[in-house]
Amino acid sequence: MKTTILLLSALLLLLAGCITDPVTGSSRLGIDMSEEGEIAMGAQYAPSFKSQYEGPYPDEEINAHCEKIVLGMARESHRPDLPWSFTILNSSEANAFALPGGTVCMTRGLLTRLENEAQFAGVMGHEIGHVNHRHSVQQQSDQTLYSILVATAAIGVEVADVKYGGELVSAGAIGGQLLLLSFSRGQESESDERGVEYSFEAGYDPRELAGVFRIFKQMKEEAGADAPPKWLSTHPLDDDRIEDVQRIVSKEYPKVVKTNGKGLVVTTPEWERLMARLREQQKVYDDYDRAAKSMSQAIQQNDRAAMKSVLARFESCERRLPGHALLVSSVGVVHYYLKAWSTAKRQFERAVRLQSDLFEPRYFLADVALREGDAKTAIAHGAVAQKLWPHHPGPYYVLGRAYDKGGDVNNAIPNYEGVLAFSSPKSEEYKFAAKRLGELKAR
Repeated sequence: MKTTILLLSALLLLLAGCITDPVTGSSRLGIDMSEEGEIAMGAQYAPSFKSQYEGPYPDEEINAHCEKIVLGMARESHRPDLPWSFTILNSSEANAFALPGGTVCMTRGLLTRLENEAQFAGVMGHEIGHVNHRHSVQQQSDQTLYSILVATAAIGVEVADVKYGGELVSAGAIGGQLLLLSFSRGQESESDERGVEYSFEAGYDPRELAGVFRIFKQMKEEAGADAPPKWLSTHPLDDDRIEDVQRIVSKEYPKVVKTNGKGLVVTTPEWERLMARLREQQKVYDDYDRAAKSMSQAIQQNDRAAMKSVLARFESCERRLPGHALLVSSVGVVHYYLKAWSTAKRQFERAVRLQSDLFEPRYFLADVALREGDAKTAIAHGAVAQKLWPHHPGPYYVLGRAYDKGGDVNNAIPNYEGVLAFSSPKSEEYKFAAKRLGELKAR
């Protein structure tokens, strides 16, 4: 035991250095990462996060207006030279996040709930703050050191999987994503300060950030303790946080309070015009979300009559918002589960023509092609789907089978291994991939 402890201590001392916060200049013990490493880490996970939230929202005008605000703040912040980017994601879940290296996102669902442009600036300033403080690097360091501690202390014990949500899931499938957006209360407070600072410096009334937390407090109360909005699962919220924003403004920007924000922007006519349009579009997506929930139940119960009912609802949404690839694809999904492969294929192809960077139609086109015996087309679409969502097991499974069908063992094996890395051992895909891997490697 003493030898183990000495080895562990030596290893930690060897690995640990100092992580410097570019905002405060303070340093803390940990495993540091270069700026290039931060950018690479963000780039690695950005496709999976974006696809998880249904890809970019297909309204270029709204995205461009929001992007101008976000990039304007980011390029005047503490780390202006990062490759900053902004995307509105086409999900009704209320969420916003920023990945290391400068990828900043907000969902349609959160955007429609904000009351004004200054609230948007405050939330985005908060997310920019996480990047500038290098919070993800700090969390990555803590997790790495903890993993070393566990692995070294448990000599002779293999630690490969973790329990999550009642399912045994590969650690590689969830660890990185959870870590990137899991911050301490102190880190959240630091980012709140940056939300106030960056929005004020951009000309907005920083007091509006407190209004965002009031909105989320109400959403949490409406949802109930067991189902908080997504943003609240990673951003703890209580009355103290609202008071903290008010305190920061009073201390750092007393003139704002004294003049009641005179000369600062709360909202703009352009924002109001664009958000009015988005909220009208959200009504269609509200119907889509209800239909999608019904579709999930119909699939579980294999209820074809219910699926046909959902089909009519999806088609109505598609007619009301033409040009939205997700709605076009949803019609294809119903036909897919009704086993009308050719009709489903046409819908998915239409969706891809409208929006080539959408995961769902690419994945289903790969699957349909495989069912039709067209391994070449399955590989083409499967490869795109894999790039769009590198941590989803589906494309690995389709590609593994497609390459296997064509006798390309060298490409089949790594894709089957991807199934094992990113899917539950209880799934049929995992069991098939494991069995087939054993057969291929035994040759």
